[in-house]
Amino acid sequence: MPLPLPSPLETGAAMALAASLAELHAEARCPVCRDFLQEPITLECGHNCCASCLQQRWEHLQDVLPCPVCLHPCTHGHPQRNTQLGNMVDLVQQLRSKRLKVAELVEEEEEEEGEEEEGRGLCERHQQVLSLFCEDDLELLCTQCGESPEHQAHDLMLIEDAAAHHRQRLKSCLGRLGKQLEEAETILLRQVWEEQGWREKVEERKRDLVCESEHLKYFLKIEEDVLENELSRQMTGFSKKIIDRQTQLSDIGSTLKSLLKDILGLRLETDLALLRGAGHMHRQWRQWGGLELPATFSYQFMEPALLLPPHFAGLHNLKDHFLVHLTLDPDTAHSSLSVSQDQKTVSFHRLDRAGGPTSGSRPKAFTSLEAILGMQSFEGGRHFWQVEIQGSGMWSLGVCMESFPRNAVGTTTPGDGCWQLQQFTGVILDSQQAQTRVGVFLDYDLEKVAFYNLVNCSHFCTLNGSFSGKLLPYFGLCSSSIAFSVTLV
Repeated sequence: MPLPLPSPLETGAAMALAASLAELHAEARCPVCRDFLQEPITLECGHNCCASCLQQRWEHLQDVLPCPVCLHPCTHGHPQRNTQLGNMVDLVQQLRSKRLKVAELVEEEEEEEGEEEEGRGLCERHQQVLSLFCEDDLELLCTQCGESPEHQAHDLMLIEDAAAHHRQRLKSCLGRLGKQLEEAETILLRQVWEEQGWREKVEERKRDLVCESEHLKYFLKIEEDVLENELSRQMTGFSKKIIDRQTQLSDIGSTLKSLLKDILGLRLETDLALLRGAGHMHRQWRQWGGLELPATFSYQFMEPALLLPPHFAGLHNLKDHFLVHLTLDPDTAHSSLSVSQDQKTVSFHRLDRAGGPTSGSRPKAFTSLEAILGMQSFEGGRHFWQVEIQGSGMWSLGVCMESFPRNAVGTTTPGDGCWQLQQFTGVILDSQQAQTRVGVFLDYDLEKVAFYNLVNCSHFCTLNGSFSGKLLPYFGLCSSSIAFSVTLV
């Protein structure tokens, strides 16, 4: 539908408004840069310009500061900015922007209407306006095309009805596509999560491999020292035996040389002198002539074997194959220790009064050492458990024999039937509690107890023992602070 033409009065008003706006735009522009005023400054002569333009014009001037428009000398070298004029310029710019947008919208609307009128076009065959749509062939038709034999049996619809029908179909397609897009995004997000989880597992495994390699290097260094000591011991023993045998053969050789010399000399003597020395010579011959010489010393080299501890497989494998879940035995706890309800955590508390709670009703309780035993016992095999220590204080971990005395005092030793690692954990910061995680590995058959720092995957030490009977996990803790506990992980 064509737009109505404006009246002469409306046309004149529009032209006057456009002229006023053009004049307003001209007044709002800087006479120096010809752009809209930025931070405008009003000079003594009444002219306005941008602050940056004025600064550029006056940059190298000192005494005479002329107006950029009329060259009127200004006495004030730092004129004030005209805030009101700046606000007016902003309004002019907004008005211009809105006017341009309105003009663009009107132009777009006119173009769309023109396209709509021309959009239908004409039939190339009959030069008639396209007014029908064939649902079978999906093509636009004019009235004459619709009456032709090739379309008589087809489903024909008016363009408006056909457009509405196909819009509805496209809407349903959009719904299905939207659902498919959501499913694809969900699958993609799940894939991203799986990839992230996989990467985290790979990074964790890398860290474990680094720790295990460092662990292996440590054991290899120990084994290297052992082999070097063994070879040095063999070399020392071999050298001593060789020197002794050489000394023995050298002494025998000297004696035989002396006897040979005496015999040769006696043969050259007169008959009387020979017979006088014959008795002594025969005694010497009987002593040394039938001497059995020592056999050549043969040394059999004992090839030392590079043997790592059979239990060594890295902390990762220790956890996977030998991890056991322990509980604490409250009946063995010292009176200064309290056990949680799940028997997984033991906490230390300083007794306020001498003696504290009596342990007379618990004959298995420790009376001197602040210690507690595990509920489980071991008589063979390999076992690994983890302990988390929180707070600051002295702690002890290890194993002890079932017969270990509960009233033992002082520092325990393997001779007392207790194999333990004793360490002190200090305070990291005033606002943080120190936290340590330790792994204990018991190899009953090889009679070894190894201790590992699970925080940095390092090895504390390995204790050799002489095990017999039942062994019980041993836990000790003592502190001057309030919060200090050991938890079985």
